[in-house]
Order: sequence, then C-alpha cells, then structure tokens
Amino acid sequence: MTGTSGKRVLNEHQVRVSSAPVRVGTNTAAPGPRDSGTANINEVRDQTGNLVEIHVTCDCGKTVVIACDYS
Repeated sequence: MTGTSGKRVLNEHQVRVSSAPVRVGTNTAAPGPRDSGTANINEVRDQTGNLVEIHVTCDCGKTVVIACDYS
C-alpha cells in the first residue's frame, strides 16, 4: 500500500494501538555522533481539533511528516 506521496504506508495489520505515550526525542543512553538532541515538533489539527499530521524537524533540517488517519 502506498500513500499519495508514493511512500509506503502501514496497513491496519502492521499497526498496534497502545495507551502508552509516544516519546519523540533523543535516546540519551546511546546518542549518535551528530545528535544534539533537538527536534522541532509541530502538530497539525483539523477544524474539530483532531490531530491530522505531526511534523518532526531535526536539527539537520530534515523533516518527517507523520499522517494520522482515523478511518
């Protein structure tokens, strides 16, 4: 299955729902050689307040967009 960007999208059998909080950041136990531990996280919400995307930008400038689909 591929999304509109042409990149692979996980199907329902590859995703597990958990009540545990999601942590985004540096693994302080084993930091990488260029890892300064900073990331900019922006949430995109629709008119009703539902989270539709999470944009994570690392300090190197690379941005990853996580799309949330509740269907």
